Amino acid sequence: MDGSRRRLAAIEAEFLRSLSTGGPYPSGSDLRGMRATSQILRAKRVRTIARAWPELASFFGNSLKERVTEELAGIALPPGDHAVEDGLRLARHLEAAGPVPDSIRLRMLSVQLRYRWQGGHLVRRSRPAMALTYLRQAGRLYCALRVPGFRPLSVSIRLRVRLMPLLAD
Repeated sequence: MDGSRRRLAAIEAEFLRSLSTGGPYPSGSDLRGMRATSQILRAKRVRTIARAWPELASFFGNSLKERVTEELAGIALPPGDHAVEDGLRLARHLEAAGPVPDSIRLRMLSVQLRYRWQGGHLVRRSRPAMALTYLRQAGRLYCALRVPGFRPLSVSIRLRVRLMPLLAD
């Protein structure tokens, strides 16, 4: 690729990044048009996350748009399955704040089985993967194995916590 094509590709990438993050916009741009396009892209991003992660849409309800705007501000649209990656980022923020519902934990596990982080983005796994998670509400340990080309295998184990009284001397 020659120098002029590289410059054009860099300008296009910056243009798309500014649209997907809501600014700053390149100098000389129609700010009103750029803002309107950014709002449309943001609304589309929320809709695709809601479709890819119905568990998050159910959990957040009407506040999903605000949470997506808050948590993903400044993060450009990732390549590939961006709704899956955006949803995982949102679910991780939620998990860092405290316990999350089992349905979201299971969805995170499913994503972990199918994708891996590479260069700050999710890419599809081409090799076998294993993952486990603790389902707090159900009190179960859930373990899954995925081998490409086969259905995932999973096992769920009920964990019982027994509190033993302290022995007095």
